[in-house]
Amino acid sequence: MSTSSDVALSTLPSIEQDSRLVRRGDFRGVVAGKEKIKTSNPDVILSKIQENLRKNYRISGDVVLFDIVRQMEKGNGDFKNHITRASERWIPLIIHSCGHPLSNIENTLKNEILDRLWAQLNTDIGPPPVYGWNARFRVLNENGTEWDPVKELDQMERAGIEPNVATFHEVVNRVAVSGDVEGLKNMVYTMARKGFAVDAHINAASVFAFSIRGHYKKADSLCQQAATKYGENGSLLAHGAAVRAAACRGDNDRLRQILRKCIIASTTKLALSADDILETVWHMAEKSRDGKGAECSQLVEQMLNCTSRDEGFFRKLFREIERHICHRHYYTALSLLEDTKRVSDCLENQRKSTFLHQLVGRLSTQLIRNQEPAHLIRDIANRVHYTFNRKNSNLRIRMYDDLLYATLMLKDMDLDDRLEYFRNFIDEIDVKRERIHITLPLMTSESDVNQRLAILFRLTTMGYREWSSIETEPLVRTILQPLYNNGRPFRDLSRLDKLSRVLKSYGITERQTWLILLQWSKIRAKEEKQIPEDQRSRPFARDLRGWCRAYYSETFETPKATHKKSVPILYEKLKSCVDQGDITKVSSVLSSNGWPTDTNFVEIVPSALNLYLMHESWKNVHQMLEGLSPFSCEWDEDPSKTPMKNYHLLSVLRRMAEEDEQLSIRGITDYAYELRTLFPNASCYYEGFFETQNEYKKLFAKCFERLERQGFTQNTVDELIDFLRCLVKLDLIQLHPSETLTVFFINILLKRVGWTEALNTWQKFLSSLHCPNGTVALLRYCLQQNSDESRKNLQFVIHRGATFLSQSRMRAMHLAVLIGMRRFEEAEKTCEQLTTDIDPNDCLMAMRLMNAMKARSFDDQFMLDYAALCLRKLNLASNKEAAQSMQADLLRICGNARISMLFNTSLIADSRHMGPTALRVYDLFSEYDVELRDEEKNRLSAVIEKHSSLSKKWIFKPDGFLNIAADDDIITGSEEARIQEKLRKVS
Repeated sequence: MSTSSDVALSTLPSIEQDSRLVRRGDFRGVVAGKEKIKTSNPDVILSKIQENLRKNYRISGDVVLFDIVRQMEKGNGDFKNHITRASERWIPLIIHSCGHPLSNIENTLKNEILDRLWAQLNTDIGPPPVYGWNARFRVLNENGTEWDPVKELDQMERAGIEPNVATFHEVVNRVAVSGDVEGLKNMVYTMARKGFAVDAHINAASVFAFSIRGHYKKADSLCQQAATKYGENGSLLAHGAAVRAAACRGDNDRLRQILRKCIIASTTKLALSADDILETVWHMAEKSRDGKGAECSQLVEQMLNCTSRDEGFFRKLFREIERHICHRHYYTALSLLEDTKRVSDCLENQRKSTFLHQLVGRLSTQLIRNQEPAHLIRDIANRVHYTFNRKNSNLRIRMYDDLLYATLMLKDMDLDDRLEYFRNFIDEIDVKRERIHITLPLMTSESDVNQRLAILFRLTTMGYREWSSIETEPLVRTILQPLYNNGRPFRDLSRLDKLSRVLKSYGITERQTWLILLQWSKIRAKEEKQIPEDQRSRPFARDLRGWCRAYYSETFETPKATHKKSVPILYEKLKSCVDQGDITKVSSVLSSNGWPTDTNFVEIVPSALNLYLMHESWKNVHQMLEGLSPFSCEWDEDPSKTPMKNYHLLSVLRRMAEEDEQLSIRGITDYAYELRTLFPNASCYYEGFFETQNEYKKLFAKCFERLERQGFTQNTVDELIDFLRCLVKLDLIQLHPSETLTVFFINILLKRVGWTEALNTWQKFLSSLHCPNGTVALLRYCLQQNSDESRKNLQFVIHRGATFLSQSRMRAMHLAVLIGMRRFEEAEKTCEQLTTDIDPNDCLMAMRLMNAMKARSFDDQFMLDYAALCLRKLNLASNKEAAQSMQADLLRICGNARISMLFNTSLIADSRHMGPTALRVYDLFSEYDVELRDEEKNRLSAVIEKHSSLSKKWIFKPDGFLNIAADDDIITGSEEARIQEKLRKVS
């Protein structure tokens, strides 16, 4: 008669099925010689699980499934009794283990384990107590499971279990996730009937429910009331719910808005719990377009920058990284992974890098297990490489090693896919093809000798040819012996002759075959010493030695009829082709022979790159860059001396932006990481400032031009901002205080998309890049509209900007815009209404920005008017250094201007000078006792001298166009003459 335990065992899933459930056994591995014996003591098992959860906040899936669930399913009486005796301690523990702590398997698999555990608890101990139900509801919410709270409460009450306040917290959370506002109200009434009042948790759930439905005003009202009703903790919970709901809706604008509200001004940290922030990141990844989280990774980094790291944060972070990797949210996992660099140095004693290597290894195995596209894997590997392998970093993460290892060891993979992965990774690991032993797992992965020979041929075409340099025994076992056994003598050919011909047909040279068979003869001779003669297998050692003797002369001594060796291309020939602009010859030389050994890269790389970018296909450009990359490790690490500069890489990105019919900003961003990996020393440097500025302006102009044809959307704008942040992060560009790129951004958006999107973009620039210059574009737009709505918008910009910048900086920019638009009365009135002084340095910054925006057509009237306003109304002269710097800037501009203003008449000059304006600048500042420095004196003298020569040419007798005498009243009585006389007296 069968017992209940026999029935349970008969319905129990097999170990193989459960191994697949927890992702165990997908990879080949070395079996431990002495595997640690697992204990069967329930107290030890449960105590270890409890300790793991306390220390690490996470636990492995196979521990939960094999050490708990299967033990209960097998009818382990000791285990059941142990849980029953301390049910209040152990039941919530083992149920909670199926939620967030089970971070290395997917949510669907967690739910499957939870269902089996719950069924077993119901069978073994009857209806679980209320704390068991509460734990289950919490885990269901953590795993994002669809469940009916009303039905579950009904089942709970039918079982005679009375819900408590913790039960309602979880039930209400589930109702809130569905956005069922009416259901939430009904549940609150049910709570009231049972004597439970609305608390901070229920208020937070209400905020979530209204937010998820898009009722933002009601949600914001509840957030404001939370602080007064429920204290600081209530406010924290309410804002956390609002942030999570915005992420669940995929409403990034709402999310950014709430995050900005939650910033604590004194610490620039978010007034949110780490749990809410990490859960928000999870929802953002879940709602991302492709599920990888690429478009939200930049926002995630900003959130983490502002997160308070309390006790246990690193353990939660580790758990979340595993969770994101497991669910294929690779880009958000990378953003979280990068945050591990912030961990305190005190953890160095605990080998912080060990955690990092573990996580990168898990990321690699997950990418290969899911057989992700090669371009995605390469992009992720490039990002990991850039993040952790910088010059000053002590860490060295070799992700490609992990990827290749996972490729070789994964069991269920098609041979073609395995070889394709191998081909993609091997150039990063073994460029010179010296580590031939790493190819052996490929050949052992196939059982058919013909497949192994095909692998051998492909490896040979990849550059692996020295097969005699590795251990011969694996070759004998996988290829040589099976090939010998299958072969038959053919006419006058022996089996060994036929074997050598087969190997030759698969790319193995005669010399390598001879050396391999010689080593095989030594192995066979050693084996034969220990085996009786009648038990020895063919080929015998003497046969192998005989074959080697017979073919020695033919292999090593007989001269072979070989093709004429190609003459190496000399560098001078390549350089002459580049100088002549003959791209056909240059491309032919580099694709056939590579770069000559004596190449002067500093001399030739810029010209060759320019030729490729102008005339070659994108595929050839990409191949040329990959061929050039290995030499970058030999170049000078100084960015100013390396042949491939940062602005060269920007020109490559611009060329990429011209390629496809549909511009992909995401694709260009990914390729920027690859370029940084190919040329790690091509970073920004001071001397290359103007070239860099010129290139990045061209790059973004091209992107905007292409996107205008395709049509702007909120997503494309966000991608452009992320691309800009990526370039700054990779040190390909630097945004200096007077940059105009963000102004260009905002102007384009105002014209093409409208005020709202431009305003949102401006706030993103402020929060993520700390670039306030787009303020000028918004202020000018508001002033041009001249409506009640625009005046409100103007005040909003000024007040909103003051949350990121000083009030002084915002007012200085406002005044500069007013002067630039010739609204002098408004500027004067604004100055009179000021309640606090404007910092002279802010006046200087505003002047520089406005001049940078007019780099092609300088506005001398603006310069004089704004400088006069700053001196007269804003007390600029009180800061001698700032005043002298502004004077120096204006004189420098006069010395480099295109238009010469002569006696209030605009004349096109044949030189870049503005003599009269320079004199007026000197006169203006001298009235406020701002002295000229020596450098400015020399510059002013040069401007006056050039002005005099132009006057003789165009004005004065006898050759001047106007034919006026130098002592004419119109000349001697002019303002310029007065200032020159004043300058002579001072000198």
